[in-house]
Amino acid sequence: MFARVHTVETTADGHDRGLELVQEILPWLRDCRGYRGMLRLASPDRSRTIMISFWADEDALSESSGAGRDLGELITEASGTERIALEDFEVTFFEGESLGGTI
Repeated sequence: MFARVHTVETTADGHDRGLELVQEILPWLRDCRGYRGMLRLASPDRSRTIMISFWADEDALSESSGAGRDLGELITEASGTERIALEDFEVTFFEGESLGGTI
């Protein structure tokens, strides 16, 4: 499994708007080949957000990279946030249960 990690600086309002936009693109993500899920983390003061999308294999990650980068830019621009980093990783360890949906 592979992961794409978006890290952004934001505000409480930008966090909330970004979350709305992420929920709007979920149908598109779910239709992407190899998409396996997403995790979004926010600092307690909502000044930093990390979004991690999971992909079945390196090919699926690569196929989604252009659209992922473009969508990430649109979300950061529309929510008034600033991208700090966009990185790809291989998931080499995972332990836990799937949440089975959104929180």
